[in-house]
Amino acid sequence: MKGSQVKSTRVRVTLAVVAAGVALTACSPSQAGAAAIVGDQRISVSELSADAKEYEAAMDKAGISAAQLQLPGSVPQALLESKVFISQLNQLGARNGITVTPAEIEALLAQALQQQQGMTLDQLAVSATVAPSELRELVRASVIQQKLMAKFGAGQDQASQQAANQKLAQEAQKAVPVTRSPRYGEPNPQGGGLVESNRFGALPGASQ
Repeated sequence: MKGSQVKSTRVRVTLAVVAAGVALTACSPSQAGAAAIVGDQRISVSELSADAKEYEAAMDKAGISAAQLQLPGSVPQALLESKVFISQLNQLGARNGITVTPAEIEALLAQALQQQQGMTLDQLAVSATVAPSELRELVRASVIQQKLMAKFGAGQDQASQQAANQKLAQEAQKAVPVTRSPRYGEPNPQGGGLVESNRFGALPGASQ
C-alpha cells in the first residue's frame, strides 16, 4: 500500500485520538497495571502491549511504517486512544439504549473497503490505528457514535452536527470519564471531543 494511499485513507479513517480527545484526563489510573480507566472498565498495560505487537506485525506485513501513518505519538499511545474510544462509546451506547446489529457492522466495513479498493481488512485496521482483531469493535463504536449523534440532533448541516457533537462530548465527560496513565503522555491537545462520526462513512438508514 503506497504512502499516498495510506494518507488518503487516514483522512477518512480518523485516528481515534481525535475522537476521544476532550474526554480524556491525564490523571493516573487508580488500578495498578492499568493504561487507562474508562468509566467502570479497565484497559490493562498487558492488553495494550499485546495489541501493539499485533498491530506492528500487521504494519510489517503491509509494508507500512509509522512515519507513513503520521501517528501523533508511539504505537501504544495511538492504540490506547482507539481502545478508549471503543470502550467509551460502548458504555455510552448502553446507557442510551443504542443497539448495533452484525449486519450494520458488516455493511459499514464493506462500504469502507469499497471506498479503498484493493485494501484488505488488515490494511484498513492499520490505517484506522487499531489492532486487526479489534477492527469490528471500532466499526461498532463508530456506528454507536453515529446513532448517538442522530439522537442528539445531528442533521446534514454542519451547525447541527457541531451542536450534537458538543452534547455527546459533554455526555461522555459526565457519564463515562476517562483517566489514563501518564506513561502514555498527554491527551491530544487538538482533540475536539467525540467528533468525526463518519470515520468509516455514513451508515445508510441507521436507527436506534
